[in-house]
Amino acid sequence: MHPLRHRLTALASVAALATLGFGCSQPDPEPENGEAAEESTAAQSTPGETVEIDGVENFYGEHGDYVTAIAAINAGDITAEDLEYPFVVQQDHVDASGSTEPPTYEMSPPAGGNHLSVWQTCTGSVYDGPVADGNAVHSMEHGAVWLTYDPELVDAAGVAALAEQIGDRDYSLMSPYPGQGVAVSLQSWGNRYQTEDVADPNIEAYLDAYILNPAFNPEPNATCEGGLVTTVEA
Repeated sequence: MHPLRHRLTALASVAALATLGFGCSQPDPEPENGEAAEESTAAQSTPGETVEIDGVENFYGEHGDYVTAIAAINAGDITAEDLEYPFVVQQDHVDASGSTEPPTYEMSPPAGGNHLSVWQTCTGSVYDGPVADGNAVHSMEHGAVWLTYDPELVDAAGVAALAEQIGDRDYSLMSPYPGQGVAVSLQSWGNRYQTEDVADPNIEAYLDAYILNPAFNPEPNATCEGGLVTTVEA
């Protein structure tokens, strides 16, 4: 399945998020491909300002964003299973019960869903090797954007250019994703943007718009520090 493509306004109050509870894991402690997507989103980069980004895939369907989807569930209007992509409201820690099986996802790279209990450090973090999907998804739950690139499609100069976009941005991380099939993919909770051009200006626009965007941030005020910093074998 692929998401419907549409235009939405990604504006929501943090206060609204604070009242939501369905499907959410407990807040983390402080550090110790059918139809094509609804096609463009308008996302918030600074308070009161909206930025439209053509080609962003949004997986919330008619609800448009995390806040609206969770509010509809809490009001009893829908259940998670009514959503075309239930993963946008699934936030369990799959290893909390002692399971050693990693979470599985219906798309690669994933853009949300149940995940591992430790997040991947996402303080403008550039990783030389792949990171586990389940840790990176946890980072997105904290409001981060995860930039991935296919090492077969992006050369060293391209990797360096992408790293410059990430290195000075808190709540972001970057890693290679072998077999991704597209040069660059950016994902945040319930949204994704993919491009074959490492110089695509929408890469910066997506980072500006979706990092800590309150409409798509399941766990406001969660940290990006103190997480996992190791990589996995490709």
